[in-house]
Amino acid sequence: MSLRLRPVLVAVYALLLLWLAGAAWAQERHNFLAINGVVQDAAGPYYFVAFGDSGNAYVRAAPFAEAAGLALHFDPASKRLTFTAGIRRVVIDATADVREGLVKRPGIVRYDGGELDSPRAILVDGTAYVPITPIVAALGGDSGWHADARVITVDLPDPAAGVQLAAPRIGLNDGVSRVAIDLPSGHPFQVAVNGSALALVLPGVHVAAFARAVDDDPNVATVAYEMLDGVVALVVRTRHPLAPSGVGYRVGQVPRADSDTVYVDFAPDLRGTAATPMADGEIGGPPPPQQPLPAPVAVAEATPRRYTVVIDAGHGGHDPGAVADWAFEKDVVLSVALRVKAQLEAEGVHVIMTRDGDAFLSLQERSTFATTDRNIFVSIHANGADSRSAHGIETFVFGRPLDPRQIERAIRENGGGDVGAARTAEAERIAVDIAGDILRETQLNYSMNLAELVQERLVVSTGANDRGVRQNLFYVIRNSRIPAILVELGFVTHPEEGRRLAESAYQAKLADALADGILTFLRNGGTLAAR
Repeated sequence: MSLRLRPVLVAVYALLLLWLAGAAWAQERHNFLAINGVVQDAAGPYYFVAFGDSGNAYVRAAPFAEAAGLALHFDPASKRLTFTAGIRRVVIDATADVREGLVKRPGIVRYDGGELDSPRAILVDGTAYVPITPIVAALGGDSGWHADARVITVDLPDPAAGVQLAAPRIGLNDGVSRVAIDLPSGHPFQVAVNGSALALVLPGVHVAAFARAVDDDPNVATVAYEMLDGVVALVVRTRHPLAPSGVGYRVGQVPRADSDTVYVDFAPDLRGTAATPMADGEIGGPPPPQQPLPAPVAVAEATPRRYTVVIDAGHGGHDPGAVADWAFEKDVVLSVALRVKAQLEAEGVHVIMTRDGDAFLSLQERSTFATTDRNIFVSIHANGADSRSAHGIETFVFGRPLDPRQIERAIRENGGGDVGAARTAEAERIAVDIAGDILRETQLNYSMNLAELVQERLVVSTGANDRGVRQNLFYVIRNSRIPAILVELGFVTHPEEGRRLAESAYQAKLADALADGILTFLRNGGTLAAR
């Protein structure tokens, strides 16, 4: 590559990163989300804080639908998302204009029996985010915020417990009153009659409370969901007498694409099919209200959550790392790593060590520990430099550095010589290939937050020189799909800092600060950073 072209490419790459970061930071991941008592990290919650809105919590539509047992469809022509639970359908308008979409408007959410004021669904890089409160309300569920545990709870009717029915529809045409309800195709029902009451018995369903007096109807007095012999029934009380033989009513059914509309017409002169006689007093009042999962279930799941942290003590065995008269890097970082492990485990965190003794692991072996079933990966190192004046603490996340001189640093950390150069080149290709994906999934966001927290805690605790948070092509964190950082605790080659790094008391101070940063990150959902 021409040396004259390289600064131009670096500048172009910087602009590309800024553009990608702008797209990725549109939505920010905060807090916890529990759906029916189970924490669902993949769904959210997300906020569009950068656009001045911190009050509306959003979820990613696809993982939310999967966790809630809902079908999801997006129509790109109309820009509408549809959630389906049995025969219940909830439709929300969507837009890629974040600022426009955050404005609350009437009728944005539509469902059987009503509409709700709501912000729109937001489309970011092909991913749909929907506002929690109106969607959950339209689905017949409840949502709540629990500040102590920093968790949003969503309690939805369980599809496995029965079909969720919408409210019935009531109409009058040419003197005939009609009460209609939608059922899944082929769902059984039974008609029972007594006096002036007709019950449409609906086994295997659950409903929200519904009772309505129909004051301006000549035939129908009230319509309500009630209980009949322990089963939900749609009960219609009329102003004229009914008979089980079919006097005063007529039942009909209209098949549709994925449901059946069952209706009952009422008028004194109507004659329909005979029904089952219903005994006096058989109707036992309104159905019990749906009991959402108690909030403590979800809160309990979120609060004592079992985290898994991978601690990687750099180098080891025949690889001493940075070397000075007063300290070897491999010894310093192992001592600090073991102290961090002890502190995290005392707080209930599950810790996995890449090494817990003076053993050598290849960079490839170390990188395999950063799997998605774990929460974060922290690689601990100490620095070395030809100049004895270099000192201070710095923390890295994976990415291509804008300063080309840092690539030489990555080559040394990645094994040095031709091997280090080859690994760094491979890491550079990965950084370019997956940068968009990492940003889009807010992976860089999480790693940067963790890095800033750890860096701030280390510098405040030790008083060391703050060399900041940076990006570099370190091989050990190149493939991580969880928040991953590489911490340089200081320079063993600096006469004063090197001697401190070899001291047990200073190592304990470093471990305390590292553990504090990690725990703060975990307890705040990965979003609290030193700004």
